[in-house]
Amino acid sequence: MQQFPALDAAHREALLAPRAGRVDLVIDTDAGNEIDDQFTVAWALRRSDRLRLLGLLACPFGITPELLASGTMLAELDARRVARRLAAMGACPDAIPRFDAGDGMRVAVRELETLVALAGANCPVHPGSTRYLGAFDTPPESPAVRFLIESAHAPREGPLYVAAIGCATNVAAALLCDPTLVGRIVVVWVAAYPSFWPHRNASYNLAQDVRAAQVLLDSGVPLVYVPGYYVAEELRSTREETARFLAGRGPLADHLDALHEAHARKGSGAVQSKVLWDLAALAWILEPAWFTTHVVPTPRLTEDLRWIDAESSRPLMLEAVDLDRDAIFADFYGCFGSREADG
Repeated sequence: MQQFPALDAAHREALLAPRAGRVDLVIDTDAGNEIDDQFTVAWALRRSDRLRLLGLLACPFGITPELLASGTMLAELDARRVARRLAAMGACPDAIPRFDAGDGMRVAVRELETLVALAGANCPVHPGSTRYLGAFDTPPESPAVRFLIESAHAPREGPLYVAAIGCATNVAAALLCDPTLVGRIVVVWVAAYPSFWPHRNASYNLAQDVRAAQVLLDSGVPLVYVPGYYVAEELRSTREETARFLAGRGPLADHLDALHEAHARKGSGAVQSKVLWDLAALAWILEPAWFTTHVVPTPRLTEDLRWIDAESSRPLMLEAVDLDRDAIFADFYGCFGSREADG
């Protein structure tokens, strides 16, 4: 694997320290895979007082029967629900149509362009890789990777923040193409289980591109890791809450409300909620005080998605262990203002 520059403790601490005022941000997202990406991007587009959103990067995503059957994509309870639904349909994982990484990336581009148009914003959308990371010495280049590298080298005080809310392909490729990014960016990544988790991880963002995740963890780039399970998972919203605070609050809010409603219609019962996982990445960038974090050594990740206890010599990262769900949603819903009928 590529050799990365080592950051001294003071430099790493300075990059990870909370910053006042507006900060520069790039979002790397698989929008269209679920609906939480769209909620996160919309929030960023509405918080220009705090965020200077430089660009949106579309990362690859896909689904194959092999991935679904592997046990690495879904938590056990979710896997059981999928199995029950497939059984009710008289289907099996092999019957699921293959949807490759390039297909997903193109879906993400369209979703992002829709969000930018609805927001009336001027924010570029950059296509990312159409494949996952293969050999470490041949990272996939793309407009997204080139834009991330160029943006990281632009003069600024403080780091460029990268909200990585999909697989790590684009971010890992940029790090491999230009290892000096280690001292220029802070990556906030939502994925998987806490680093103390003793079992195999089950995480879509992780399982999609294991090698890219290994590069991200091994590079030493300043990292804020928000485990999906037990931390980002706290960010649940019901259909009733979402409709109350989004419907009628403008084209962008109405679009999000429609996405949430469509998702709810796929549910199997009247009592249900939707985890908006990816809001957690943007929430930390907006206000780290909404989180409890610990400084821990960055773990290693095996090919079969298990954490290996990190040696003391490993780079340190910030790992979120708790968050203030209500404060985060208050800011998210609040940025869309009041209903048009109330104005």
